[in-house]
Amino acid sequence: MNDHIHGQDASFDNAPRYTDERGGNTAAVCYGLMIATLFTAFATGFIALIVSYIAREDDNHWTNSHYTFVIRTFWISILYAIILGFFTFVIGWIPLLGWAVVGLMALYTTAWFIGRNVIGLLRALNGRPIDNPQSWFFG
Repeated sequence: MNDHIHGQDASFDNAPRYTDERGGNTAAVCYGLMIATLFTAFATGFIALIVSYIAREDDNHWTNSHYTFVIRTFWISILYAIILGFFTFVIGWIPLLGWAVVGLMALYTTAWFIGRNVIGLLRALNGRPIDNPQSWFFG
């Protein structure tokens, strides 16, 4: 009997797993809080930020990359929200063109935010670090 999932990349089976006694449950919760911030106006994101700052330690453990990723996601999303607010104030009053620009910027920001958190969540649940937690995109 074949225990492999059909259509799965064979290199995934040989990839190192980093699970140990200090698992990524806290990182997964932080990602869940970050995703929930779409509905709570950054309230749960602020909680995830605080938890990430507290849980991040000075060693080279694989979970530290997730906490750095959550922290950067929070601050970059705040930056994007400020930029979006500025453009809404400057050109959002222009019918059609301004609305289209602001709408596309909001769509990009939302897709970036969701994508970044879902990718991080999936990697945390699989016990894998973020390859480049300093990235502005998807690590």
